[in-house]
Amino acid sequence: MSLLSDIIQIAQDSNKTWPEMLNKASFRGVPFAVYGGDSRFGRRLALHEYPGRDKPYIEDMGRSTRRIRMSGFLVTDSLVYGGGNVLAQRDALVAAVESAGPGALMHPTLGALKVSVPSEGLSVVERWDMGRYFEISIVFIESGDRVFPSITTSTGSLLDNMAAALGLSAALDFVRKVIGGVTAVINAGEGAIKFGKAIVGMVVGVIADFKVLVGRITRDVRSITSLASLLTGDFGRYANGNVSSALITSKKPKNSSATMADLIAQNTTDRAAVDVAMDTLVEAAENLDASSGQQFTDAVQGVMDALVASIADPGNAIELLESLALYTPVPVAGSGIAGAARKVAQDATSALLRRMALASIGQVVAAYVPTSYDQAITIMTKVTGLLDAEILVAGDIGDDESYNALIALRQAVVTALTTTGATLPRLETFSFRAPMNALTMANRIYRDSSRADELIQQANPIHPAFMPTTVKALAR
Repeated sequence: MSLLSDIIQIAQDSNKTWPEMLNKASFRGVPFAVYGGDSRFGRRLALHEYPGRDKPYIEDMGRSTRRIRMSGFLVTDSLVYGGGNVLAQRDALVAAVESAGPGALMHPTLGALKVSVPSEGLSVVERWDMGRYFEISIVFIESGDRVFPSITTSTGSLLDNMAAALGLSAALDFVRKVIGGVTAVINAGEGAIKFGKAIVGMVVGVIADFKVLVGRITRDVRSITSLASLLTGDFGRYANGNVSSALITSKKPKNSSATMADLIAQNTTDRAAVDVAMDTLVEAAENLDASSGQQFTDAVQGVMDALVASIADPGNAIELLESLALYTPVPVAGSGIAGAARKVAQDATSALLRRMALASIGQVVAAYVPTSYDQAITIMTKVTGLLDAEILVAGDIGDDESYNALIALRQAVVTALTTTGATLPRLETFSFRAPMNALTMANRIYRDSSRADELIQQANPIHPAFMPTTVKALAR
């Protein structure tokens, strides 16, 4: 039915005469008659001329400002637009032109526009012999919104996208080498998986060693102690973490209604989910064949997702996942084609695990909330160091997809942490002649004793009543 209506409307428009197709001109609702006009369009160009060069270089700086000049008239009781007394029409048009801010112009052919009228933009010609008739000329300048450049922190989604791209690229490189690709050492149409149980056993062995590392992470005491960072309130220096307040919705928010018992119960559930995901990965490795490559790579991703979900504090997550990003199995011994295929399978599997871990670290960085510029730069140095090591590995063995994805993720990490750190204060060393308590030191440094807990967090003293004489704390 809508298509039929569109066809009818097109047919009706095509039968209109030229005057019937024109809009009635008005500015801020004040109508006037138009008998002509001109408009200026184009691009803003910067002309660069150089000695000895015949043709200049023209730099395009964007679309130029649109300027519209309209010539018309006002007349008493027009048969076309009405308007009433011509003096009242003139006063209304002058008031519309002199009003602050942009206004709405209805152009006969261009339609509705948002414009402003510059100084002396309206010209009204009155003649004694014309009676109830005024000639007008108006200059309009296209007006846009008032927008200022600003620093934003919308890098979380970019990091997530780059991390997802790395996970996909790592999976493709693994499938290419182990399942169905042509490798330099095998030189065959099938991948290393064609050698059967020996290759599957190698993959299972790598996964078994990796399972040990995952188990250490799930049993790490920091995965429990960091739970307090999700609570709202002040629970001492050992309960703070790199978790944002609920006001920062783009980060990992605190839970304002949860109790410690709730968080411990949730952590137990999350750790059980890691065990289930790890068992799924082991089963996928044992059943790996030419048709189950995607199931295996999906299982690896499932382990990483469950592992990240089980760690409350992003700062701890980066440290704990570092061991996975550096995982390198003991080199396999063997010779011949079968030995080379086993080595290919071992290297490809360990590379897949490391790159999935790096992708998870990239996602964690998106939720990381540094407390100072120095902390942001420290984490950036650590994460980029891990990425640089894997970039060299991917480049040396010819994993082009992973290589490009790692470089893109590195750039996103640098952008995210430098942008976040740019708004944070630096750490500065403060020295005092004698020990003092945290309240006095906070008042001495910041003139704000309520920041004593912040100093305790930074200095980590034996007792807050006896702060060290040299403290590294936020400069402001």
